[in-house]
Amino acid sequence: MKQSANQLKDLGFVYDVFAGFQFDLNTALKKTQIGYEEGHLCDHNCSLDCGNYSCPAAFSKNKGADPRSLLSLEEIISCLKNAKAGLELMNRQYLEKHFDKYVKQFKIPAKVAGELKQTLKNGQVELNMFGGNPELHPDFLQIIKEAHKIGWRVTTTTTGKKFMHDEKFVEGFLSHPPDLLAISADDYDSIDELNEILEMDAPTIKKYWQKANPLYGQRKKAYESMYVAKLAQDDSRFPKVLFNIVVHPGNLDCIDQMLDIFKRKYPEAIVNPYPAQSSFDHSPVVWQAEQLPQLEKFVDNMITAQVEQIEDTNKSFVPRLPYWMALKSIFNSFQDKDQVAKYISGNEAWQCFREPGAGRYIQASSSDTSCQAGDRVGGHPGCFWNRSTVTLIDQHLWQMSPEEIADYLLNQKPKLPAKSKKPCPGCIMPRLMFDGPVIEQGLAPELVPEYLKLRKQYLSF
Repeated sequence: MKQSANQLKDLGFVYDVFAGFQFDLNTALKKTQIGYEEGHLCDHNCSLDCGNYSCPAAFSKNKGADPRSLLSLEEIISCLKNAKAGLELMNRQYLEKHFDKYVKQFKIPAKVAGELKQTLKNGQVELNMFGGNPELHPDFLQIIKEAHKIGWRVTTTTTGKKFMHDEKFVEGFLSHPPDLLAISADDYDSIDELNEILEMDAPTIKKYWQKANPLYGQRKKAYESMYVAKLAQDDSRFPKVLFNIVVHPGNLDCIDQMLDIFKRKYPEAIVNPYPAQSSFDHSPVVWQAEQLPQLEKFVDNMITAQVEQIEDTNKSFVPRLPYWMALKSIFNSFQDKDQVAKYISGNEAWQCFREPGAGRYIQASSSDTSCQAGDRVGGHPGCFWNRSTVTLIDQHLWQMSPEEIADYLLNQKPKLPAKSKKPCPGCIMPRLMFDGPVIEQGLAPELVPEYLKLRKQYLSF
C-alpha cells in the first residue's frame, strides 16, 4: 500500500527527530600501571565473566577511574549547546548537498522524498544521556533540566540503581523528568524466574538485588529495571519507560515469551529488543550456525509485529521496520552460514561512516590515547564502543564550533577509517541506525538489493 508521512513514522522509516546525540557523561581519567588513560565510571560490571554480553564501562575494566575527573556541569552545558547547533547545521547541509544523491541512489519516489525532506526540516534533536551509569554524575538531575532548556528531547539510559535507595534522588528526578526512561531487562535464567520477579513487590525485589553477585552487572540491572518499572506503574509522574532487551544466545529460546510477558505486564511501556553483537572490538562472532534459524525466525516475528502495530496509538515496540528489514536482508543475501553469522554479529553490515548522512547520531565519549594527570577527558566526538576509528582524540565538544561539528559528521567521518590501523568493522546498533535514510546510507552494498526487495514488499517503494 502507499505510505503517507504518518505511516512512514509509524513504521520507523522517519521520525520527528532528525538527529541525535549519545552523550557519555561518565568518561573519567583512569590510572593504570604505566600512567593514565581515559576510562568510564560505572557501578556495574556487565561482562562475559558472568553475563551474556560485555560493556566497555564494566567496572572490572575501569579500575582506577577517578570520579573527580568527570566533566563539569559547565563543560556539559557547552557540549549540549554546541552539539545542538552543530546537528542543526549538519542537517541543513545534508539536505542541501547530500539528500538528492541519496534519493537517486536508493530510488526514493518523489512524493516520499518530499515527505522525508519536510520531516527532516521540521524535526527535533534527541539527547541520550548515557555512560556506564549516568546517575553517578553528581549533576545528573540538573543536566536534564539544562538539556530541556536548550531544546533537546531527552532520553536517559540508566541502570536504575539509585532509584532503589535514594528517595531524594527519585523526587528530584520526578520534579523534572526526561521524556523517556530507558532501562535494561535482558538477563534472566528462565521464563519462570522472570515471572517470579514480576510477581514480587518492590521491597522483595530489593532484597533479591542485595543478594545478587556484585560482579554480575546484568543480573543487578535485571532487578533494578523491574524495581523502577514497578515505581513507574504506581506513579504517574514517571516518564514513559522503555525496556532495552539484548537478544543473545542465552535468551534466544525464550525471547518471544519474554516480550509477550513485558507487553502484558507493562502495557504502557515500550520494548526495544535487538540482537547482541561483537563487531565493535573485533571479537569472535556472537552467533553460531545452529542458532541462525531461530534468530531469523525472531527477526521475521519482529517485522510482523512492526506491521501489525502501525495503527496502534500505544505501540508495544519501538517503530523500527527498516532496522529489522536490514537484518532480514543478511539472511536473504547469503547462503553461507558463516557469512550470515559474521554480518548478523555486526561485521560489515552497517557503518556510520560509509556515506555522508549515515552517521547523523553524534556520540561523545572517551578516546584511546594515553593521558597525563590533570588532563581533561571525555566529550570526544567518536564512538563509545570503538574508539580507534572515528574518534577525534584532540577535540572536545565543549570547545568545538557548530561548523566544526557539522564538518566532522558529513566530511571527516567518512574519511577517518582510512587513517585507522584497525578500523571498526561495523555494527547493528539500533540507536545509531535510527531511521530509514541513515540505515540505507550505511548499509553494506552487498545487502542493498535484498533490502530494497523488502522495502518494496512492506513500504511499496
